[in-house]
Amino acid sequence: MGKSRFIELMAKSIGKTASEKELEELEAFLDRFPEYRKMQKVADALKSDLKQPDSTVKQKDLNEGIEELWHKIKNSGEQPVTLEKNNVRSLTYWKWVAAAVLILTISGVFFYTRRQLPASPLANVIIHHVYVPYGKTTGIVLPDGTKVKLNAGSTFSYPETFSKITREVNLEGEGFFEVTKNAKKPFLVHTNMLTVKVLGTVFNVKAYRNDKNIETTLLTGRVQVELKNKPEKNIILLPNEKLIVANNLSGAINTPLVNAKEAKIEYQVTALPQIKAEDIKETAWLDNRLVFTNESFEEVAKQLERKYNVQMIFEEPSLKNEQISGVLENESLEQALQIIKMTTPFKFRVDGRAIYLAHTEKAIN
Repeated sequence: MGKSRFIELMAKSIGKTASEKELEELEAFLDRFPEYRKMQKVADALKSDLKQPDSTVKQKDLNEGIEELWHKIKNSGEQPVTLEKNNVRSLTYWKWVAAAVLILTISGVFFYTRRQLPASPLANVIIHHVYVPYGKTTGIVLPDGTKVKLNAGSTFSYPETFSKITREVNLEGEGFFEVTKNAKKPFLVHTNMLTVKVLGTVFNVKAYRNDKNIETTLLTGRVQVELKNKPEKNIILLPNEKLIVANNLSGAINTPLVNAKEAKIEYQVTALPQIKAEDIKETAWLDNRLVFTNESFEEVAKQLERKYNVQMIFEEPSLKNEQISGVLENESLEQALQIIKMTTPFKFRVDGRAIYLAHTEKAIN
């Protein structure tokens, strides 16, 4: 049985237009290949108008999938089955064809791809997942030669082989990218709030889930950033520019905003200061350095946690708002805390990997 005939029989079965002989033909095929019978419960649910044909498939998603498939099939230029002459009947029939194809997808049945079409390059792609623990950094070379360095507490995933049209990776945390140039295959970095698209350039992305902001810093080349909540808004960054996006998915999501004006600031583009490349704070972590410029103690504490693999516990919430500036290089944790104490008086107590912080006038039990 060919691809066109199988889709046609499935479509007619779902649309209740199949003749007895056609149903027998379909049944004979399913008897020969019983592994494809698992799609029948989805088809039966469609015919009986159930709201949720399968525990993993919602009716709304099914309907949207059918509509999307209908448009793709209609505009693909390929006609897997012959259209009916009547236009109204043709439209309905094609929708059932789309439904038949969707069922094959939902059921995990790739009969046509495996049996009659060349194997898809993405069918058996292996995805590599990398997690960098606190206190560590790591470097990776991707299949296209792109170099990535990941900061502590980062999760990164990438395919063993990129597709023919794009190079796509996923990041939660912080990564420094030196992208191999390829004008025909854009490089995309997906985070929880935005996607960075480049052809070949050097940039840094900081997208920790519990940070206040997500930052994209461009050093050379040019990047395009798409906000996931505003896909129509494309932001172009030029060298030595940084994009700051409010992280609505951070741990502070339920914290009341200070004022209405702050709520309206979703993102901003700023220019990096005219300083030496090695002194740029956004990439100082590459040299095991931390640079703070009027940052809250809360944000500084998060960076200390990642660098030293500890947990910073504030005895008093007000201490989180203290502003801190300074540079930390190869100091131990205790030395780093002593340096911060020079401008921000506080007490701390070390209990294993837990660091308790309080104002100097407060005792730490």
